[in-house]
Amino acid sequence: MSFTGYIYAGFSWMGKIILKMFKNLDNDIRSADLRIYPEAYASLCGFVFIIMLIISIGLSSIISLSSFFKIHFIPPQYTFIISILLVLVLPTLTLLIMIFIPSIMKVNRVSRVELEIPYFAAYISTMATGGISPYVSFERIAKAPSYIFREVKKEAARFFIKVRALGKEPLTAIEESAKNFPSKTYRELMLGYAATLRSGGDVVHYLYRQTEMAFKEMVSVTREVSERIGILLESYMAITVILALSLYTIFIINNVLAQVALPTIGMTNFVFFAYIFLPVISGLFIYLADLMQPQYPISDNRPYYVYFLFSLPVTIILIILFAIPFMGTILPFPPPILKAISFSKEFIDDLNNRLGLPEGFESGIGMSLSLIIGIIPSVITTEYCMREYRGIQSGITRFLRDLVEVRKTGLSPEKCIINLSKRDYGRFSKHLIKIANQLGWGISLTKIYERFVEKVRNWLARITMFLLVESIQVGGGTPRTLEALASFAEMIELLDREKKRALKPLIIIPYIASIITTVVVLILIGFLNRIMGIANISVGVANLIRIYVPPVVLNAYITGLTAGKISTEKVYGGFLHALILTITVLVSMIFEPFLSQTFNLGF
Repeated sequence: MSFTGYIYAGFSWMGKIILKMFKNLDNDIRSADLRIYPEAYASLCGFVFIIMLIISIGLSSIISLSSFFKIHFIPPQYTFIISILLVLVLPTLTLLIMIFIPSIMKVNRVSRVELEIPYFAAYISTMATGGISPYVSFERIAKAPSYIFREVKKEAARFFIKVRALGKEPLTAIEESAKNFPSKTYRELMLGYAATLRSGGDVVHYLYRQTEMAFKEMVSVTREVSERIGILLESYMAITVILALSLYTIFIINNVLAQVALPTIGMTNFVFFAYIFLPVISGLFIYLADLMQPQYPISDNRPYYVYFLFSLPVTIILIILFAIPFMGTILPFPPPILKAISFSKEFIDDLNNRLGLPEGFESGIGMSLSLIIGIIPSVITTEYCMREYRGIQSGITRFLRDLVEVRKTGLSPEKCIINLSKRDYGRFSKHLIKIANQLGWGISLTKIYERFVEKVRNWLARITMFLLVESIQVGGGTPRTLEALASFAEMIELLDREKKRALKPLIIIPYIASIITTVVVLILIGFLNRIMGIANISVGVANLIRIYVPPVVLNAYITGLTAGKISTEKVYGGFLHALILTITVLVSMIFEPFLSQTFNLGF
């Protein structure tokens, strides 16, 4: 028996109580496609609740006993309150988290399903124009690779089992599948198909119209998502810029006033804010953007491998060599590393002098160089991967439109592909030439498609070529079938263009925000230096710049990653923006002293 089985055997009474308290838990578990009996999951939740309750009571007892023996881990006046909160809040919070996990998984699954449905509708519509019924299409999807349809494939596999193993009538199985599926679009599509077929209506026309409506709905959803992403990016910039400038101002002024024996905020608070709080805020916005954006079944992760295995370790090493030595931090390194740090410190000093910057900018220069040098390999990898796929979908769409016209002449689909391989379809041409050559050698379309998939990691290109291969192999590649496929490919391309067009203007916001933050922080330091100079008090400008400039550079870098995620749907889309933003901050630092001299701020 499994661990969950033992828990269910001993705590089923608790599971029944929880299911009565949270009536939607059963439906959430099924809709999230969790392979666990609802009462067993509820029993597991009850078991975890009891364990956390025991732990909370133990911690509360330790706190109370320590207070009794005059050992104060916390202020005595808060002992009772904290003990009660531990017993009440910690187990309850843990239980609620476990209760809502299926609901969160359900929402994630629905978002993935809604992304696949228009392409699934395009598939069964294309096959229907070739005379293939949707339940046959269902069976073929059940055997298709998981990188084409992930969630729909699971449902198709259940349909296949119901029909082939349990002997259910296909239309009944389709209706049962639709009723239990957590997607309204899918439910309406399949129930409508069953009703149309039972009433003797035009099934092909119905499927075609439903597919058009699904794509139009997806275009509308994309526009809404683009608007939300725009609001999210503006909110992120407002929070980070306004919050950063406000707190930087408070910390700098307190640091300056501390020199005249006034109370000051400790540097620990600044380190927490600059190096922990702001990056966490950026991470939160990356997560929110990830929830809003479509999650394709496949992704090219090569840039992430380069970043985490090479760029990030190199960046950390360079920060230790180039930035930390100027920030007043002495680390207990062995002599060889200290020698390297000494050499790098001389290099940064010399570079700072060559740039004509005053003393204090060394830490900012070192941080900028560390981030720039470290991320360059990731940027190169990302640009290579994105360039490899950029324009392929457009080339496939133009190829399909030409394929429709050539097919009308009576040539076989294979001959049409071979003839069209001589035309230029951009980045798709090299793949089309390979496909034509393999067709000439007598290789099957299935094998050709598998080789195409190995070379192209773009899901839209994969799904379009999958539809083409299926329409030729099963539907015969008739002009009507290819016409439907070409129309759907044009809808897919329009959808992609609409999304990029909506998000492209937003990317300028992080650049403006980073420049403003850098310049304002440096001008504020210069301004305070001039004001305090009137009272013959030195504020230690060089020391202030060493402390407050490096986190500005670091957060500009993180802002680039966040902006890239929001605008391109992938965090690695922000590698280039992080590089450019870091360079932008570096250039702002180089020119800022000239700006300060122009306004007579006295650096």
